[in-house]
Amino acid sequence: MRLNIAGMTLGVTNGGDDCRITITLDGDEAAVEHVARQLVKVIDVLEAHTYSPEEVTARELALVKINTDKMSVADVQKMRSCRIVDSSPHSVVVEVVGSAREIDDFVAGLTTAVLDIARTGVAALPKEIAA
Repeated sequence: MRLNIAGMTLGVTNGGDDCRITITLDGDEAAVEHVARQLVKVIDVLEAHTYSPEEVTARELALVKINTDKMSVADVQKMRSCRIVDSSPHSVVVEVVGSAREIDDFVAGLTTAVLDIARTGVAALPKEIAA
């Protein structure tokens, strides 16, 4: 059974009474189900569910520091997929929200202008099931 944890996100939910942990796993269905069964055995775990990518609405946030000596602020402002959240004489920090692939593609398009990146990991909620 091979399993790789691709990401983990934790946040307070339900008015601060509970925490939701979203774990993104790369593995076959049996391995993922095994992890869910093991998590339910932990005393403070209330529930554990497994979902395919199609069954959830998922987003990730990334802060990307861009070297403005290599890419102009005007060029950064033209990018529709990001928002400038901080600037200094030689760099800007932009916020990018989307799927992991969208963020990967955004960063790849910046080539050598990237100075640093911080990513949140995936936050996800199950989609409503049609009745």
